[in-house]
Amino acid sequence: MIIKKWNHKKHNYEPYEVPENWNIKIYSNNMQEKVNCASCGKIIKVGDSHTSLEIHTDIGIGYMVCEKCYNKELIRKGI
Repeated sequence: MIIKKWNHKKHNYEPYEVPENWNIKIYSNNMQEKVNCASCGKIIKVGDSHTSLEIHTDIGIGYMVCEKCYNKELIRKGI
């Protein structure tokens, strides 16, 4: 599946491929549901996820990522 990843240096989106068998989401009512981190693929609970600053839907909504990947995004963003 091809989605979009924001490049902070170039200030534009680039194609980003995730395996078809990954369960990536932007939202769930079930905080115990297990999903893949949209960045590294690690299995995480929805309630433990963070909204990606880089990996987005076509309308700019961030997918769920793990804390480690989120912290890397913060560094790339310069926060």
